[in-house]
Amino acid sequence: MTDSFDHVIVGAGSAGCVLANRLSATGASVAVIEAGGRDRHPYIHIPAGYARILDHPQLTWGFRTEADPTTGIGSIAYPRGRVWGGCSSINGLGHVRGDPSDYDLWAQKGCTGWGWDDLLPYFMRHESFADGGEGRGRDGPQVVSHLAERPELLDHFAAAAEAIGLPVNADMNGPRREGFATFQQTRRGQRRISAARAFLVPALSRPNLTVVDDAMAERVVIRDGRAEGVTIRRGGETRTIRARFGVVLAAGAIGSPHLLMLSGIGPGAHLAEHGIAPVRDAPDVGRNLQDHFIVRMIYRLTDHRWSANRRIVWPRLALEVVRWMVSGKGVLTWSPGMMSLFARTEPGLEVPDVQINGGPVSWADGRIGVPEREPGFTLGVWQCRPHSRGTVTLKSPRAEDAPAIAPRYLTERADQACVVRGLRLARRWMAAEPLRGIVAHEVRPGPDGDDDDTLLDYARRTGGTVYHPSCTVRMGGDPAAPLDPRLRVRGIEGLRVADAAVFPDMPICNINATVLSVAEKAADLIIEDARHARR
Repeated sequence: MTDSFDHVIVGAGSAGCVLANRLSATGASVAVIEAGGRDRHPYIHIPAGYARILDHPQLTWGFRTEADPTTGIGSIAYPRGRVWGGCSSINGLGHVRGDPSDYDLWAQKGCTGWGWDDLLPYFMRHESFADGGEGRGRDGPQVVSHLAERPELLDHFAAAAEAIGLPVNADMNGPRREGFATFQQTRRGQRRISAARAFLVPALSRPNLTVVDDAMAERVVIRDGRAEGVTIRRGGETRTIRARFGVVLAAGAIGSPHLLMLSGIGPGAHLAEHGIAPVRDAPDVGRNLQDHFIVRMIYRLTDHRWSANRRIVWPRLALEVVRWMVSGKGVLTWSPGMMSLFARTEPGLEVPDVQINGGPVSWADGRIGVPEREPGFTLGVWQCRPHSRGTVTLKSPRAEDAPAIAPRYLTERADQACVVRGLRLARRWMAAEPLRGIVAHEVRPGPDGDDDDTLLDYARRTGGTVYHPSCTVRMGGDPAAPLDPRLRVRGIEGLRVADAAVFPDMPICNINATVLSVAEKAADLIIEDARHARR
């Protein structure tokens, strides 16, 4: 294999797969460096298989957060995909766009060209949604589908939403964000369609695309202010993959800042503490970490007809396997979020501040993958736009050592108040008349202790990540932003970041669809710059 390419991409996750496809389509030579291996594990391709692979030792990085003594939130598991497709191979398959105001706020922060009108064509370009109306894509690589099976309980949830004054939307990604809607999934028939299956695998027939997997990226090679390639370790051998035009980091909101710091780009004093000579002092690299903090509630149902708890254990699970194989339906096509409610919990808000997801399954002691014996369902409540900010920093100068991930959830009082309002909204929804005789009672947090302090304590003790880390190498018009609006690392030629790390702020949504759109736009920016360079 040659060690020199036009473009070198680090990471074969959602963004990296898009970039590999779009850049190689121009005829340029492209190398993709991926720490994991091919997406051969069968649970990746079964939608409900997510419950078995979130902590898989080969398919994920095995990260954990730092305990936060300020808020009392302990160390929690922080799943990040380490396989072709990255997190799109292990996530809950949710395909959700943000509110248009999210992206307009990006533009207002100096991210020229990133407003809603600028990004909508990229949302449409990547998706193929057969049931879509105006503003939805029909011919893109990423297949998007409605639920293969719509449990009857969801109709009662919809009626309950209307009963408390919220609308019901036929298209979760339609023009209205607020209200109830069922999820759309990155699924075709019975199988997950990850970014690897949508973008990377179809491009492998091109001789100018090379995937270097099971390879740890150790650092970006920078000489005289320009990124020349990436040093990797693979099979005990260290080598450098050189880039004639440029290097693009698509390693995610944790991996991209980590690799930048290992390469000497980050807070200078922090790098020096770990014996890394600063190439560029960029204090905001690794800062501004934002994530959705989910608090799960469990409700008991009156009858097993409403719940899948019995259907996902043997021997009934055998019938579901047959259904999945023969008809492409049944609980194996389900994802953790079957439906979602976006709502405003305070007067005067212009957009929803809370998202509540759920489905007709309840997990024993909150352990995903182990259903309760009794019928139940789970709701997950989270704040859409958190104010709390965390960090990604180094623990050592070694690439194989995980960075320190400190989300600092609920450090802002506004976030604490919002999560309590979200829990109360969920309770009001579940108490609505259309659910009478179906919802028996609340199991967790339970009816005891309805005051704000008790609910906040429950959130701190039981809450966790929704797997949406972002914003750690933000783009912006201000000089402190590590990236300019063309996603170029300030002060370093030939180096870009193109993944969730570049978000200035979190959008009101599950973030995978936005990551795909960012990568689509990034590919256009790179292709445009390459054309100019050749003139």
